[in-house]
Amino acid sequence: EASFHADRMNPVEAGYEPEKDEQGQPLEDGPFYTQEELDVVKATLSSNAAMAHTMLKNWGYARKDATKAVGHDPKNVKAWYRLAKANQMLKKWEEAGDAIESGLAVPGEDKNADLLKLQKLLESKIRKARQERQKRERARAERAVKVKGVWKHCDESGIGLGRVPLVASVTDEEDEELGDDDEAQEARWHNHFPHTGLLPERSQIDGEWTWPVMFIYPSHRQSDFVRHFGETEMLALRMAEMFPEPEDTGSTETHMPWDYNNEFKCANLAIYFEVHCTERKREPVHPESVERLKTQGEAMRFFESSRALKGDEGQEMANLARLVERKKLHQQRKAWKKAHGSLWAKPDPSSVVRVHPAATLTDVLTDSRMVVPSFLVTFILFPEDHPAHKEFLKERNCLGIIQPETAG
Repeated sequence: EASFHADRMNPVEAGYEPEKDEQGQPLEDGPFYTQEELDVVKATLSSNAAMAHTMLKNWGYARKDATKAVGHDPKNVKAWYRLAKANQMLKKWEEAGDAIESGLAVPGEDKNADLLKLQKLLESKIRKARQERQKRERARAERAVKVKGVWKHCDESGIGLGRVPLVASVTDEEDEELGDDDEAQEARWHNHFPHTGLLPERSQIDGEWTWPVMFIYPSHRQSDFVRHFGETEMLALRMAEMFPEPEDTGSTETHMPWDYNNEFKCANLAIYFEVHCTERKREPVHPESVERLKTQGEAMRFFESSRALKGDEGQEMANLARLVERKKLHQQRKAWKKAHGSLWAKPDPSSVVRVHPAATLTDVLTDSRMVVPSFLVTFILFPEDHPAHKEFLKERNCLGIIQPETAG
């Protein structure tokens, strides 16, 4: 209650005297405080509240009130100690170290026994936490340089980049509704593109760019991942390694254990990529669709959010990234509902473009219809005569074929 009234008190100038009535009685009731005096009062009240929460082991509230106290009066050593103690119990080692050092920096308090004792107790944990933060900051700076390099290369080469939502729900309740139902969890994500957390890289030897590439085989529910696929590399050469002709290996069968009918042969495969970001300007993007990355800043924020959600920046940053992504997903859902009435009013399946095996990755990347979601190039492969291939082409509009001499 005292804190409530203190927060609503207005400070006065030093030497302030209230006006008096005809009988000489003040027209205003005191006491009156200058800003400095009021800050000391507020700091004392907040520090006492922090002490009460400390005794009750309400460490989150203790931290909140101690933070308010030192904000009002940075010379309040007791508040610094209580803030350090709360951070200790919350295992926020670096913040605890900062509070201890701030308390010891108060004039005349460099020998404060309580703070020195706590400092000695937490010394190794504080040092380790600071080293880990510095390591994260270096990694973040290195990632920023890499994303800038990738964006510059894509911008100069005419390569389109896209992003997808990094979360599939906007509330915790939405997650809880699914519970432990694995099929429901899988269905929730079935339209979301994988995110490897990897970026294209430039070779230090020959300067060629390589991309992470995913090969998906819907007919057999299988996939392959290639970490480094060179831009000048021909798809046919890579596929010959992955799916050699049986006669070339001296066998009568393909080497994939899941290829029961021996259909996955290099010369027998059709290659496609999906066409994304076909919406007209200012048209909303469905939450399960790919959204084009328009600026370097957008690309950097998307990649950093993905790394944070993978745990690179600690739990607090993961929680923050999740909140930001949920807000964006909520806005996308709201815009789509406004335009189409329901999230179930989904766009038609993405069109596809067939790729000639003799085409290089550059031929594909620089095609105006190609947008790379999540920095991961994805190809869809089918055996030519497989029923799943025919069903795929019934559902999807094939816009043509990329051949080496007509690429782009």
